[in-house]
Amino acid sequence: MGFLVLLVAVLGCLPCHAQLPVLRVLVLDELEQPLPKASISINDNTAAANDSGSFRKALPAGRYKVTISAVNYHPFTIYFRLAQDSLLTVQLRPEQQLLNDVVVTDRMRSHGNQMGVQTLSITQIQKLPVILGEVDPLKTITLLPGVKSGGDASSGIYVRGGGPDQNLVLLNGIPVYNPNHLLGFFSVFNGDAIKKVEVIKGGMPAEYGGRLSSVINVETRDGHRDSLKGSGGIGLISSRLSLEGPIQKGRSSFIVSARRTYIDQVARLIAPDSIGRNGYYFYDINATVDYSIDSSNKLQLTFYTGKDDFRFVDDDDDGPERTFNANWGNTLIGLRWKQQLRPRLSQQWLLVRNQFNLDSRLAYGSNSTLFSSGLTDHQLMNDWNLTTGGIKWKGGLQFIRHQFRPGAGSSNAGLQAFKTQIHDQYAHEAAAYLSMDMNILPELNMVAGLRYSYFNQVGPTERILYGADGVPTGETETFARGESIARYHYPEPRISLWYSPSREMSVKLSYAKTIQYLHLATTSSATFPSDLWVPVSQRIKPGIAQQWSAGYYLDPAGSDFGYSVEAYYKTLRNQVEFKPGAELLLNQNLEGEMIFGSGKAYGIELLVRKKWGRLNGWLGYTLSRAERQYAELNNGKPFPYRYDRTHDLSLVAMYRLSKKWEASMVFVYGTGNALTLPSGRFLYNLGYNMEGRSFLFTNIETYDKINAYRMPAYHRMDIGFTYTPKPNSTKRYRSSWTFSLYNIYNRYNPYFIYFDVEEDDNDTRRIQGKKVFLFPIIPGITWNFKW
Repeated sequence: MGFLVLLVAVLGCLPCHAQLPVLRVLVLDELEQPLPKASISINDNTAAANDSGSFRKALPAGRYKVTISAVNYHPFTIYFRLAQDSLLTVQLRPEQQLLNDVVVTDRMRSHGNQMGVQTLSITQIQKLPVILGEVDPLKTITLLPGVKSGGDASSGIYVRGGGPDQNLVLLNGIPVYNPNHLLGFFSVFNGDAIKKVEVIKGGMPAEYGGRLSSVINVETRDGHRDSLKGSGGIGLISSRLSLEGPIQKGRSSFIVSARRTYIDQVARLIAPDSIGRNGYYFYDINATVDYSIDSSNKLQLTFYTGKDDFRFVDDDDDGPERTFNANWGNTLIGLRWKQQLRPRLSQQWLLVRNQFNLDSRLAYGSNSTLFSSGLTDHQLMNDWNLTTGGIKWKGGLQFIRHQFRPGAGSSNAGLQAFKTQIHDQYAHEAAAYLSMDMNILPELNMVAGLRYSYFNQVGPTERILYGADGVPTGETETFARGESIARYHYPEPRISLWYSPSREMSVKLSYAKTIQYLHLATTSSATFPSDLWVPVSQRIKPGIAQQWSAGYYLDPAGSDFGYSVEAYYKTLRNQVEFKPGAELLLNQNLEGEMIFGSGKAYGIELLVRKKWGRLNGWLGYTLSRAERQYAELNNGKPFPYRYDRTHDLSLVAMYRLSKKWEASMVFVYGTGNALTLPSGRFLYNLGYNMEGRSFLFTNIETYDKINAYRMPAYHRMDIGFTYTPKPNSTKRYRSSWTFSLYNIYNRYNPYFIYFDVEEDDNDTRRIQGKKVFLFPIIPGITWNFKW
């Protein structure tokens, strides 16, 4: 439909000064979303829009030629006379031969100066086959090299040898502590509300901190500012609906997206007798409101709430009723104020409240146990951007007040009852940073920054005292409100170098030191959700990581292909593990169950991309090693991290069959996860049964090394098809169908392995390892609609 000029607005004269009129340009894409880094030429003088698609410049009154262009979009030129402050909003039209063909956005091109950054748009994510047809941005990024999934039904994302709690997951800059639904099957991010997902796995900029491994930044869309629109979809297990539109035309808009599963309701309809009171569901709601106060000030309100609810009831006649119920979820709200103070100076404020709760209840007859954990954050951030003398400066301040609820419970048994309560913990976390982006030479760029972080655990709380040997002394120490318990502060230097002798080729080097003051306490022995976020203390030290990275990037002119290779080496200190058999639930002495060690990870990542044409996609491969070392484990020798994966390969392809049909395919292969298996078993005599006149024995398993065995290799292929009945329709209402097959060749990838004793006809006993599988071939179908 060609370009669209949405608005040329006269904002009015400022008070009578000898002040030049200001031209502000806002560049939008085909979805009417800000188009970052667009090129803006004014009378042949070229500049670039910022990450919000905005550009501002004071100019003498007169007639101007303005040309706006971006990669994969048709350029747009307009001639007009500037007499007073004016706003020009332009929507660029995609080039037809490239529409929906871009797999990796322009930020992955070789001339970008940031190390280890990869970005996927929601348009790309929606085309890939997924389990049960449910679009999942977090699962999709595990197809990128260096980003690994723990496997089927795993809630963790592992970036360059780091743990799942070492990723800073952000929604519009707001931290999300538990980004998963259904114990890791799906993420909390509704695809209808998402604009793009950015992963930073190396060369972390100074404005980010608090985690050791990566930044996963999820950005939502702004609502349509012209008219009311809607979209949604109906799938096998869930449905979703989004509404968006203007609040005040041209100045403010909203978008609200909601999603809910109904597998619990369908199960009750199909098998009401067997399902009974059992069931599981989740829901989430995303909302964004944006408001332009004037050409220089913009407000954005982000809201998210979601919940998972699982219930199981065993009311057989063989004993008292057993009931298990668990629910968990996030609620967050953030208000952002962006202000353009001068053409080259801007700032933004972000005020956040973030809460995560987990409640589990287990009841057996008159006995019941309640486990509850969570945390609440209040955060304030202020960031500045200044361009002067050819140098781009960034600086800012950040402050977080943490409140941790590490677990509480109650139990009763008939007339006898008792309660336990683990004290809440409080902490203050702050940081200041400053970075500079400058061209040392035309072909050599440097981004250098320093972040200084501070953490202070404070009262009120009660702390268990430990002796020099790490054993509790039996004494406790009480701290008053605001009283300092443990204080830490560290400098975190970051530097990246980018050398590009031509537009086709570049080399990058980076170094980053990161500090993490929060730890996620988990154990595989827990029988129900038991995530515990705990702060550093006098006994628990902050995690420290240092990463060195190097990369080579090639985008040959005129070629459909792009190539990159990155290598990294990372060291980790103060890593937390739990003693074998540690009890996390209702444990007043949680710190006493911890052990502390170190780790390292290194590897090389290859990426080949086909960017244009009917067939496009990418091939990613990672060769890596990740290990941990603890004095109390494995005789003090290093051992493979549980999710160490020597080989990790992903192949992604998308092919436009016709105007109505598009196909996609995903193939993944990875070395099996490391695991610890018993090396032997012996019988132990428990005594003599006088009634049965026989000896009593039990099996005792022996272990030699930790994680010395490997699960079978994981591999899987998924395919998907998108059918659009009327692709060229100009009507407001449009619809499409998405069909997918997950694990098309029905690969039995083991979820875990256990041992069983089998007897043959000769009463010979044989110990046999057995595998448990989760997902066979699974079809998915979703009807999508939009108006």
